[in-house]
Amino acid sequence: MRKGKLKVYCETSFWSWLLSKPSTNPDHAVKQAWTRKWWNERAPLCEIYVSPFVYQEAADGNRSLAALRKAEISRYESLAGAQDQVLSLAKDLLREHAIPEKETLDALHIATAAVYGMDILLTWNCKHMANLVTLPKTASVVAFAGYECPKILTPEKAMEVEYV
Repeated sequence: MRKGKLKVYCETSFWSWLLSKPSTNPDHAVKQAWTRKWWNERAPLCEIYVSPFVYQEAADGNRSLAALRKAEISRYESLAGAQDQVLSLAKDLLREHAIPEKETLDALHIATAAVYGMDILLTWNCKHMANLVTLPKTASVVAFAGYECPKILTPEKAMEVEYV
């Protein structure tokens, strides 16, 4: 990681957990707690970014929660240019099976974070993104395309990163 403020791309699942109503489900409550802890303690030390793909997903679901997510997300810079490079890398991730073919938005999140040189991609998607089994393949595809793969972390794991 570089010195100075880290560049962090917050994928949609991060915003969903951050802005959701407190849960009585113990597993959900833990994710909410880690997300809020990261937000309160580490986010002020970072440059936060989103993308049109985050906006697209944030609009799904309950209308009032979607409005809340979209309002919060709109406060941060959206990485909307370089679409040819983002689409090309996303296609590589899907073609090489680093990300399942039906999970196009996951590939687009990773591609956006890589093309824009993010230090961290923050997500709660442990099935296709922050997955220790699939991360080496993802990093390999990203590197072969000429980019550095960001650290793809949950907020819990991101608490362990040095932020200075």
